[in-house]
Amino acid sequence: MDASKQFCPNETCSARGQIGVGNIRIHSYHPQRYRCCTCKKTFSARRGTMMEGLRTSMELVVTVVILLSYGCPAVANAVYEAEQRILGLGNL
Repeated sequence: MDASKQFCPNETCSARGQIGVGNIRIHSYHPQRYRCCTCKKTFSARRGTMMEGLRTSMELVVTVVILLSYGCPAVANAVYEAEQRILGLGNL
């Protein structure tokens, strides 16, 4: 995690969009969260990415995307469903 490459996504923050000015600190490593020293708000490292809001591990998503890119939709679906059963998540 590199806080110097992040910016505050809070629309009301005066430091919003400023990268590398030292206003962002690491709030926690697991789950990965940052904290803006200006507005005191925390935000996820996944904020603004396709992974935002997912409860599924990034490793599983990457595996499924790779399988889909190789033209294996049935295998990708089976891997995803097996992982969900193992974790006991069911249908999210």
